[in-house]
Amino acid sequence: MAFSMYDASVPICAQQLGALATIIGKAADHCATHKFEEAALLTDRLYPDMFCLARQIRQAADFGRLTPGRLAGVAGPDFAAVDDTSFAAAKKRVEDSLAFVNTLTRAQIEGSEDKVISWMAGSAERKMKGADYLRQFGLPNFFFFVTTAYDILRHRAVAIGKGDFLGRVNWL
Repeated sequence: MAFSMYDASVPICAQQLGALATIIGKAADHCATHKFEEAALLTDRLYPDMFCLARQIRQAADFGRLTPGRLAGVAGPDFAAVDDTSFAAAKKRVEDSLAFVNTLTRAQIEGSEDKVISWMAGSAERKMKGADYLRQFGLPNFFFFVTTAYDILRHRAVAIGKGDFLGRVNWL
């Protein structure tokens, strides 16, 4: 079977964005149940030089949306480059990213293996071929930020587990 850029991007990003939205909902419930301030959890981090939870969620939403969007050549929605201050806002960012990803079609993405993907990283322009961008940059960053958000919440005793991280899986 040939490598499918669509199958390697859209369903994977959609699955993890959906899982992240569920995890964020559980974090909000955790704060409400235990009378924790959401801001305290959203500003928490695993180590001082790492991004806080809100930024991990923001980065995950960005990579989950921008990775398949760039492959498709579609800009998609643009969100403010600020950290959310509530779980409701963070969840909306993730759900809006998911809604965009779900609009992308196979025809828009297939054949993008050799397409030059260009983006700005600060003031530096970066370029990669589509397959390299997906496998070496887009997906690894996406999973890093989703995993780190999960880890922060798990470390703070939010009742989530591997099934929450995986989200909806199409078991046989």
